[in-house]
Amino acid sequence: MDGLPWHSSHPPANRPAGPPSAPRNVISAINETSVILDWTWPADSGGRKDVIFNVVCKRCWLGPRQCEPCRGAVRFLPRATGLANTTVTVVDLLAHTNYTFEIEAQNGVSAQAPTPCGAQASVSSVPAAE
Repeated sequence: MDGLPWHSSHPPANRPAGPPSAPRNVISAINETSVILDWTWPADSGGRKDVIFNVVCKRCWLGPRQCEPCRGAVRFLPRATGLANTTVTVVDLLAHTNYTFEIEAQNGVSAQAPTPCGAQASVSSVPAAE
């Protein structure tokens, strides 16, 4: 680089790395008290190959959009953070409950971004079979 700030005229190989854009095309498939979340890679990886995904679960109520973290009430398979793949299964959801899942893409320079880049999926669980 020439020591000057990045400019659109710089070739892509010379652009400084940045955080990835948000994951795309989030799909949810719910089955009683579990949900499979699937998404596609961000359109922009930020110029890096170390993109990972974190999934945040929130339990929500109708009315003024009020949500709280799911905490230990649900389990993520394989896990909620540091995912290299674009699919996660969430189990042990409560019946008749609304959930919002936020999928965040991060890379090694994401800490420099003012806010994480994410996408959302909202689902409502149905009663478990009796």
